[in-house]
Amino acid sequence: MRIKFIRRLTCGLLAACGAMALFSSQAAFATPHFQPPPKNKNVTISNGGLSVVFNIAWGAVVVGITNKHVAHGLNIVDFHDVGRELQVDQFMYRNAPGRQPLLVNPTQAGAEGHQAYYKHPDGSVFPQIGSRVVRWKASRHRFVAVIKPWDYDTGNPTDWLYTEKVSIDRYGVAHFVYVFRRHGKHTFRMNTEIPTLYSDRTDAFMYPTFNPYVHNAAADRYARDGSWPVRMVRGSPMWGKTNMASKGWLANIDTRNKIGIFYTTPIGLPEAMGCFPGAGVSDRLPLGKSNVAAVHLLCRPHEVYAIHFSVLVATPSQGPRLISRQKPAQLWVDGKLWNKHLPNHSPGW
Repeated sequence: MRIKFIRRLTCGLLAACGAMALFSSQAAFATPHFQPPPKNKNVTISNGGLSVVFNIAWGAVVVGITNKHVAHGLNIVDFHDVGRELQVDQFMYRNAPGRQPLLVNPTQAGAEGHQAYYKHPDGSVFPQIGSRVVRWKASRHRFVAVIKPWDYDTGNPTDWLYTEKVSIDRYGVAHFVYVFRRHGKHTFRMNTEIPTLYSDRTDAFMYPTFNPYVHNAAADRYARDGSWPVRMVRGSPMWGKTNMASKGWLANIDTRNKIGIFYTTPIGLPEAMGCFPGAGVSDRLPLGKSNVAAVHLLCRPHEVYAIHFSVLVATPSQGPRLISRQKPAQLWVDGKLWNKHLPNHSPGW
């Protein structure tokens, strides 16, 4: 039986010159409670080349992204528990009198209560459950869903409502829009992963060394010397060892099959990448994770958050050129652009 992986969050700040948030994870032994989502709940959209697969039983989370022209259509997205996949989530903190600080972790895919380190004051052990999809609609190239995410640690309902919109353009690029609405009464400190990506067979990661969206950017340097200014982090680096501020995009890479999942990330936000070693975490090693996060937000009642980013599948040699052509990822809070490192391109939400 596959030994599953359960995530855990720890946060820390580095020096002011490069403040980062580390979203860390923990391995666990196999139990019959950890199962992939039911295949008969998968919904696929495609332009004939790129395909994106959503699972309705697990909060319409993305369980597959493939390009039939790359690695024979191989899917490297890991979907073997509700803490993985390509998805979004929040980590929210609030001090309650006489109690430990409250952690609420709304997670798109669902909830998982089998954790040895489980410490939630109102919690109990339970099998993993998928978040509820209130409604959804799919056409050939487009998908829309409204999701009520569970609290990952307790399996309790949360006061959040997600709207997920995905469309594939004629060039084989998937454009994601998530809108988060919260209806609670309390104010929380919040970190949010926008998004996080778990992938199998991941032995490398790639990111640009220059912002693609400014003067003298990556494309200009490519035009001068014929090579993209990127860094490939090889050798399955441990999770938590590679952290930086986003320069525009990030990629999980399987070098043996010459495939990568590339996605745009809001400029200047903390991002991290790394792998989880050993047979105890995956049967398609190495298991890799990357994410970009907005940290230390003050989340007030009824605020609306929106993230817009793009995803494509390409070879490591083609990916940098293709992803650098995409519009920059943007985070909006109550209609105001959060990552102000970029021009104000209205996302049209």
